Amino acid sequence: MREVKQMRLQISRAVLILSLLTVPLLGCSRSDSSVAPAVVPLAVSVQTDPAVPHAEQQTSFLVEVTERDKPVVQAEVSLYLEMREMDHGEHVIRLVETSPGQYRGAGTFPMSGTWVTHVRVKREQGTESVNGEVTVSD
Repeated sequence: MREVKQMRLQISRAVLILSLLTVPLLGCSRSDSSVAPAVVPLAVSVQTDPAVPHAEQQTSFLVEVTERDKPVVQAEVSLYLEMREMDHGEHVIRLVETSPGQYRGAGTFPMSGTWVTHVRVKREQGTESVNGEVTVSD
């Protein structure tokens, strides 16, 4: 009986010690409910010329990038194209800033279908990506 009491006392001490060691760590953890500054997502639009691109024909791209309704300038903007249903690899279109917040480039879609567009905007504060879709005809 005495051994059982000693064992319970040892277990109680171990639980107390673990609790005391864990409590300070709680103050170091990140809480998702904490108030943090709101992140404003970029507004990105992708326009193609022709409006409906054709497979294996040159397509011009105009990508407009804004943040809080102001043009995003002096950013490194790239357009990545990848076919949704097939693995044709990733096609990269390098874009050049032609006016504040407007980036232009050209490329070719190898085949018709639905393509996913990934616009990547690299700035001093980091890289952001916005995704969309474009349908390419025959």
